[in-house]
Amino acid sequence: MSTVAHEHGALRENLAAALREDIVSGRFAPGTPLRTEVVMQRFGVSNSPLREAFAQLASEGLVIVQRNRGATVAPLNRANAADVFRVSGLLIEHVIRWGLPRTTPSDVTTLRRVALDFDLAFRSGDLVTAFAESDRFGEALLERCGSRELARALRTLLPQLRRLVRLLDPVDYLALQGSLQSAVLASAEDHDVESAVIAVTSIWRQVERAVEALGDDVIDS
Repeated sequence: MSTVAHEHGALRENLAAALREDIVSGRFAPGTPLRTEVVMQRFGVSNSPLREAFAQLASEGLVIVQRNRGATVAPLNRANAADVFRVSGLLIEHVIRWGLPRTTPSDVTTLRRVALDFDLAFRSGDLVTAFAESDRFGEALLERCGSRELARALRTLLPQLRRLVRLLDPVDYLALQGSLQSAVLASAEDHDVESAVIAVTSIWRQVERAVEALGDDVIDS
C-alpha cells in the first residue's frame, strides 16, 4: 500500500471514529443532519474520505446516507432495538459456546485482569474507563471464539448496541456488565459452558428489558 493510500485510510478511520463516538454517546441526536460542508470544515478534510466514513457508519447502522444531501443520524426505534438485541444475543451465546472451551489458563488470567481493572474503575466512579474495560473484556472473549465470521458479525452490531445501552443509567448498566463478567469467569476455569450461557443470557435479557422500559421521549415506538 502506498503512503498516500495509507494516510487516506487512516484519515477515513479517524473521521469515522470521531463521528461514531458523537453518535453513540448521544451528542448527535437521532435525525441530526451531518451536512457534508459542515463536517468537512470541522475536520479540515476533503469530500472523498468523508464520503467513505459516511459509508462505513451507514454499514454499522448509525447513519442514513442521502444522495447529494450528506447523511443524517439514524433514528432509534423499539423495533430495531429489539432486532439488534435478539441477533446479538444469539451471537453472544455462540461466542461463549465456541470460545469458552478454547480458553487457556493464560486467557483466564487475562480476563481476570481486565475484570479487575473494570471493577476498580467502576467502584471509583470512573465510568469512562469502566465502559472501556467492559469493551476490552468483550473483545478478549471475541478473540477466543475461533471464528472470524462470528467475530465480524458481532463487531458489526457493536456500534448499534453501544448506542442503545448508552441510553440507560450508566451505573445500572455497568453493574450488569460486572455480573456478566463474574458469570463468565466463574465458568471459564472448568469450561462450564452451559452455566455460562444460562447466566449470560439472563443478564443480557435484563439489559434488553431495561432498554424496552425507556420512555417514548428517549426511543421511538
